[in-house]
Amino acid sequence: RKGKCAELAYLKYSPAISTFGFDAVMMDTRFFRPVGEHGVLALQAIGQFYSGDVPFNQLALLGGDSMMRGYYLGRFRDKNQIATQVEFRMLPLPLGFSKRIGAAAFAGTGTVFPDFSFASINKMVWSAGVGLRFLLFPKKDIYTRFDVAFTQEGSGFYLFIGEAF
Repeated sequence: RKGKCAELAYLKYSPAISTFGFDAVMMDTRFFRPVGEHGVLALQAIGQFYSGDVPFNQLALLGGDSMMRGYYLGRFRDKNQIATQVEFRMLPLPLGFSKRIGAAAFAGTGTVFPDFSFASINKMVWSAGVGLRFLLFPKKDIYTRFDVAFTQEGSGFYLFIGEAF
């Protein structure tokens, strides 16, 4: 509910031990800040950058239950990806009859592109939605979430244990 975290990784897939030879740089930055007594503002930014002979199943995927909810996993796929999302969580909701029910509102934007000469803010896609939370394991602060997300292409529903990020 409070803090920050960043991860940077470099991976090399060598053609000496694999059918494909490519490099990958991946980054994931997260920031969590308390807002009021029950609120949490959560932010995430990710980037994936591949070069070389990247197989289709290793390309950067945009969409899914964690980033860009509302698009199915891999709806957008290419050698590079930049995406960000923000989520406001109310955990728990001040209902009076239960301390196990929460809610969230979220929005995200992202894009994929083959190389930086094709990167464009005009090709960014968006998603936004709301969700309910139920505190499943109070001692571990683990919630079950039900999210409804909306995009330019339609909507999606998600039921998962744990937050999106």
